[in-house]
Amino acid sequence: MRWMPLTEPVQRVLESIQRMPSEERLGRIDGVMIKTFTKWADQRGYFIEQLKRGDVDDEGRAFIPEQPFAQMSRSLAYARGGNPPELIKAFHWHKRQWDYWDIVSGNARVVLVDLREGSPTAGKTQVVILGENSPKMVAIPPLVAHGYQALSMHDVILNYYVTEPYNPTDPDEGRIAWNDPRIGFDWSIENI
Repeated sequence: MRWMPLTEPVQRVLESIQRMPSEERLGRIDGVMIKTFTKWADQRGYFIEQLKRGDVDDEGRAFIPEQPFAQMSRSLAYARGGNPPELIKAFHWHKRQWDYWDIVSGNARVVLVDLREGSPTAGKTQVVILGENSPKMVAIPPLVAHGYQALSMHDVILNYYVTEPYNPTDPDEGRIAWNDPRIGFDWSIENI
């Protein structure tokens, strides 16, 4: 699979993150939206509407962008156990594409990093728990790096919808290592 190289603006934001005190890094990222699912359950099981035209996020904002969806995919991450769980799949980012993530099995800590130069939240990191115990969908704008960590002994199944189809000759996907020191995210799980 081919990846995009880091752009100069993204490099500048990554460098600025390193200079930001860690307590100032965490917070809400401008443009990231969260939609908590409504579950209709009875003795036969349950039904959840994942995504439909006219949806709004938890703050009442339109959840689906103007551009149509181009692709739906599923990813399985094998749980390896441990404390903290060992599996981390991070980070990747896009120039044009929106991602809509729904963890349908297992539980994960989703970590988002704003790489948009000039954004009011450039360099900020946002953490969202998604999965069976937190049934939500997160909308991830372009130039917001994203990845996740399995939080349990169960495999994580991620369904995701994107606004751009994958093009192997011109990929709209870049990679940053999960432990990149410029981001400096602490993936450990705090026990109390």
